[in-house]
Amino acid sequence: SVTNVNNLSIISGVYPSKHGICSNYKYSKTTNQGTYVEDNKFVISKTIFDICNEKNLTSILATSKNKLKTLLINNNLKNNLSYSTENPDEFLIKRFGEAPSIYTLNANSWTISTASTLIYEKSPDFAYISLTDYPMHKFKPESTESLEHLKLIDNSICELINKNPGYQIFITADHGMSDKTKLINIENELNKYNVHSIAIPIIKDKHEIHHSNLGGSIYIYMNDLTDLNEAKKILKSIDGIEDVLTKSEASQKFNLNSSAIGDLMVLGQKEVVFGNSDISLIPNDLRSHASTYETKIPLIGINTTKNPDYFIENRSIGNYIIDSI
Repeated sequence: SVTNVNNLSIISGVYPSKHGICSNYKYSKTTNQGTYVEDNKFVISKTIFDICNEKNLTSILATSKNKLKTLLINNNLKNNLSYSTENPDEFLIKRFGEAPSIYTLNANSWTISTASTLIYEKSPDFAYISLTDYPMHKFKPESTESLEHLKLIDNSICELINKNPGYQIFITADHGMSDKTKLINIENELNKYNVHSIAIPIIKDKHEIHHSNLGGSIYIYMNDLTDLNEAKKILKSIDGIEDVLTKSEASQKFNLNSSAIGDLMVLGQKEVVFGNSDISLIPNDLRSHASTYETKIPLIGINTTKNPDYFIENRSIGNYIIDSI
């Protein structure tokens, strides 16, 4: 239940084992360095945008977060218009005025509303709109702020549907969200037994204001692979850890690409998060994701004639669109 991973599955219709994106941040044991996964060069499968390009079809990509704009699409594609609310191009500002900060309640509605107008004016063959989860991280579902955000989203979706009645429209999510109350520091726990490693939260990205880079799963890169079984045994004994998987086990269970993950994958119980070794305190009222408890998502189809039973995962939308074009 991670942003980059699921957005790619939606837009490609395949699992991470095929598209190659298994986290928001990629670490290399060879160089002992990491990089944020924010570039389309990391994607190893075709996306709907690529297929549209091959078939000379037009497309629009509108995102709230700029990292998804740069990840989801190759800048060399023709007949494509792409923009983000976080880092709007000059044409967007001239057309719609200053974009709101993505750390506000109206950022997502602005993204949908601008996309709705551009879809109406340009009639693309395909459009993809991706929003930010900042309000969901910061506010509980029943809070005044959350209800206001949902109202803004609902109104914007109504505008999208009413302006573009001839389109098939799908609404889904890349992950859910849970309250988190317990922090487990993997590196420190293993260090107690003289087992050394590098722990990289799968959720780790530049948007620390969202989740403090604390998420419900984490990759472990062992300094010495001969310690692997010992590390697995130690971690399984810690209260709050739900499962510890080797690279091959994780790849098989979650359809991950083995070249893009750690030596171990650790999953927490619903209230648990993992972070970097320098984080010792969990923020108050933390809401986050990346565990198996945030996989329940909505999947709504409008104007589609496909049997609802076809859509079993969010990536089913990508499969359906690829088959349709």
